[in-house]
Amino acid sequence: MTNPSDQQLACTDASIESIQQAINQLLNELTPSLSKKSESMASDPISRVHHCIGLVKTDASLAASLIADCAPQGRPMLAQAQQTLKSLESLQLLGQAAIKAD
Repeated sequence: MTNPSDQQLACTDASIESIQQAINQLLNELTPSLSKKSESMASDPISRVHHCIGLVKTDASLAASLIADCAPQGRPMLAQAQQTLKSLESLQLLGQAAIKAD
């Protein structure tokens, strides 16, 4: 079991570069297809996550219009977009907090 001072020390050991690498890795694990679409932004992972959030919101809008048109694939598509959006927003929040803390 680690004590709080050990956890604090580990936190301060994280560099901006290692935080950025972690964000990119998590983005790839959460949404491989979006990660691939935003590879050119890997040097700025917070902006990259923000860009991916925009892409997911576009997908959610498309899903909403499919639902309005009574298309059966709209509901699962919207549910997936909402789940992905929640994960990306969490990643963005953690990334911003980690970079500010460093």
